[in-house]
Amino acid sequence: MSRSFLRPAISRAIAFAGLTAILIPGISVFQPAVAIDSQKDEEIREMMWNSGDEDFQVIEIPEKWADQSAVIIAKSNNLSYKKDVLINNLRYNREVHIRIKLLNQTALEKYAQFSIPESGSLANINFEYFAGFKVIKPDGREIVLSLADAVKEEKNINDHGINILKLAIPNLEVGDILDYYIVNEQEIKISTKFHNFDAMIFQLHDEYPIMKQKISFDVLRRCFINLKSLNGSSEFKVTEDTDSDKNYYYFEDSDRESTHEIRWMYPNRELPTIKFRVLYASSMIANLLPSFMGTPGVLKTNVTESELLNYVTENFKYAKGNSYSLMKYMKKNYKKETDPEVLATEAFYYLRNAERMSYLEPKTITKQETNPAPSTMYFVQMLSYFLESRNIDHEILLGVPRDISSLDDLILETELTYMLKVNTPEPLYFGRFENNSLPGEIDPELQGTKMYSINASDPTLKWRLSKVDIPVIDFEENKLTTNVKLDHLDLSNGEITMNLTKSFKGLTRVYHQNVLMDVFDFIDEEKRKFPDTQTSYSIMSRKDQERMAEMKSDYLSKKDENNLELMRALLEADYEFEIKDVEDFKLVEHGRTSENPEFTFECSVKSGGVMKKAGPNYLLDIGKFIENQVELTEEEKTREYDVYMPFARTYQYEIEFAIPEGYSIQGVDKLNMDVENETGKFISYAKIEGDKLVISTEKSYYSNYEKKEDWPKMIEFLEAAKGFNELQVLLKKN
Repeated sequence: MSRSFLRPAISRAIAFAGLTAILIPGISVFQPAVAIDSQKDEEIREMMWNSGDEDFQVIEIPEKWADQSAVIIAKSNNLSYKKDVLINNLRYNREVHIRIKLLNQTALEKYAQFSIPESGSLANINFEYFAGFKVIKPDGREIVLSLADAVKEEKNINDHGINILKLAIPNLEVGDILDYYIVNEQEIKISTKFHNFDAMIFQLHDEYPIMKQKISFDVLRRCFINLKSLNGSSEFKVTEDTDSDKNYYYFEDSDRESTHEIRWMYPNRELPTIKFRVLYASSMIANLLPSFMGTPGVLKTNVTESELLNYVTENFKYAKGNSYSLMKYMKKNYKKETDPEVLATEAFYYLRNAERMSYLEPKTITKQETNPAPSTMYFVQMLSYFLESRNIDHEILLGVPRDISSLDDLILETELTYMLKVNTPEPLYFGRFENNSLPGEIDPELQGTKMYSINASDPTLKWRLSKVDIPVIDFEENKLTTNVKLDHLDLSNGEITMNLTKSFKGLTRVYHQNVLMDVFDFIDEEKRKFPDTQTSYSIMSRKDQERMAEMKSDYLSKKDENNLELMRALLEADYEFEIKDVEDFKLVEHGRTSENPEFTFECSVKSGGVMKKAGPNYLLDIGKFIENQVELTEEEKTREYDVYMPFARTYQYEIEFAIPEGYSIQGVDKLNMDVENETGKFISYAKIEGDKLVISTEKSYYSNYEKKEDWPKMIEFLEAAKGFNELQVLLKKN
């Protein structure tokens, strides 16, 4: 599976490349365009289906894979990078060809429909896609499908009108072979002699076994190529063609077993993987720009410390002038302040406001990404320049997120991310730079890794790299506490009211903050602290401002209702029982300041389906009120890969159940558990206090990483928590 390897400011996910997403049935993608029934379409069809490649003539699969959902008989990725003669336009072509045998109903359903884009161009890139689909029946009949039969679905994605073609693959049956290709041709119009093509990553395993796969690309020899083979992947072979001034790179692989999605596993760290990037630059530009460029036409397979230091030094050297507004603000408001922690914290808050607030209102109202977030490098640059001006001892940290690779496998500039460490008595990290980030936070994908450190208090010319270990934040610092008061039990229909208070500390708060809170929940707070908070309204025309005001009014009028719907969706995902109604949602704390770092909300929930009548008595599924727990399949209990979790964390539940008048509770003793080892714990206590059943549970993951050999220890407390989740108590009629 190939993926686009872009590293935006904060995102940890490696986004799918548009072309690859097209190859995934049932998933829409948003890049143009598909050519239908053109002469070129016919030429490409002939090239793809009559190439003479014997791998794409095979119809039989190995007996050992007969019980699989599907088997990929052949997969081919061919890429080409070239430049037009005399003009600056670049051309990028990619041909993907897949031949897959479908062996059960699950595979048939997955491949029953494809979503393909259908329109023109974006920015300075013209896209053209050519696609072909055919079904090969067990008796040898071939049924070629036409994109003319696709249904057009008009959409407006990210403010671009892009139509989507939905193509059904009719009458698929078990045993059919689906043979399809996508050819993407791009013309990139550039005004400079430099272009950085999207970096790519290929994982050699798939959810289905692969009989044969090939990756090849040809590149103008004056292009720069960075390529790294990881985790046991074979190396590329190179062929030079002096006549066309191109180098051809070729890789072939076979007999890959399937790898299904595995809980807490980072494929890029465990599975054979290839990552590469092609960059075009004239000789003049190549000498000027800081980058990991090697020699044109020669594969670059590693980055030296001196190259890395030069790249960082040059980037920091030329960006210093951007810090003017920060310097001005801090001089005006904190001229006499001398505490390094206070100065660093307030500078961070100013940058968070200046860089993240200006477009948040219109972006929230229109639900569009109107501006990319500044990079982690930018935030660290600005903070470092300010700290340097106040002679505050600090370090610039740079590394590779652990979901991508180890630091030693760095090969692309886009893999790098940055943090800053202020050397106060208790080191103060600045490692997250999102809307709701706080001082002292460390990016979860950098915790427990090695990073390079630069003593930024030194002059740039004296900068040196040294490796340091980044700590894993303690599990108690990332804690979700849920208080549940269960009352108003209606025995006639089994309905019960939950009054919930949830408080998220540390990294546990990030997801719920992003889902349940928007800029209108804290913009007044921002404006009180920063009266000069800028918004994009100031650069809008009067007409656009009036239109935006109307949209804002409409958005705010629906905000409470939308929050309840969001809350309901979250609760339905968290609990196994029925969520009938959600009321009285209230944000108590935003969790955006060091003084009030926890994100807290309250709501009232009417639920059902947690009680069964047993004669004159009732069985109550009391264990379900600690929300869904990890349920391991038998297959999951045997593990081949190390365990990479998001972060060390704790989940605490305090449950208070009002016992109905005329009833007593039996089965309380079995609610007491105590399972703990080096990897984590699940502990629960239960007792009767007056007319209430009071339960306290705590589940902790002590680290963000465990070796596969310690997986059985994790299973102990995971299964204890799941066992509690399934416990009942008896409401016995007195």
